Amino acid sequence: MPPFLKISCFQKSKKKYPLLKFLNAIAPYLFFALIWLLCILILNFTLGSALAPNPIAILKKLWALIYSTELFRQLGITVWRGLVGVFFANIVGLILGVLAGKIGFLLRFTAPLVAGLQSCPPIVWISFVMVWAGTGSLVPIATVFAATVPFVFSNTAQGVMGLPVRVLSMSRLYDVPFWRVFTKVTLPGILPYWLAGLSTVLATSWKAAAVAEFMGSQDGAGARIYWCYSHLNLEELNVWAISLIVLGILLEGLFITPLRKKAAQMAAQGEACL
Repeated sequence: MPPFLKISCFQKSKKKYPLLKFLNAIAPYLFFALIWLLCILILNFTLGSALAPNPIAILKKLWALIYSTELFRQLGITVWRGLVGVFFANIVGLILGVLAGKIGFLLRFTAPLVAGLQSCPPIVWISFVMVWAGTGSLVPIATVFAATVPFVFSNTAQGVMGLPVRVLSMSRLYDVPFWRVFTKVTLPGILPYWLAGLSTVLATSWKAAAVAEFMGSQDGAGARIYWCYSHLNLEELNVWAISLIVLGILLEGLFITPLRKKAAQMAAQGEACL
């Protein structure tokens, strides 16, 4: 949490008063909600309700989508597609990353390709997949895969290159079983790098999936945003925008931030052991 969002008076008494601790935890999110409310009111006042619906209309539409479970169904489709793309990206990225880390010239020759893939905007992959396979789930899954596999590959390769060469040489000299070397040396050495890459991959996946759905799918949160835009349904458009922002906040708090902390902790422990 940024320091400027912390409330000092809550910080002093949070151990004694659980309610103050809870308020201190949700204060940044309340601040975000207040900023959103002010922006909606200003836009509603300046542009009118036709272009900027008032907060009450947006909340009514939000409740309608929650009550019908349509909100959770469409968000679930987006998350599922993102996770499938991340799953395949991790399989391919881990295999190629280990090979590139073991074979020096392979990493050198693939570096420009990986840099190009990382800098390539998702719209390129969306266009190609739509031409080759039409619309559907394949478009967001392939887009997430193409957008995230370079991070897994490069982080895994860096982890393999950082493994202690002396320990590996000694294990071969004394015929230490492969599985023991893998579990005691290789895996602990790669894991911090992989976790750091996974946090970036998760942060990228759902955004890439939503963008791909906007252009190349009939369902999912991104497709619903396109439908609202094309039909000028501003109340529902605001609901989907808010839902994706909340989804991002939840992913950041529940998965991405803990993964980054765990990766940093493991890396620090590894450095201390050297």
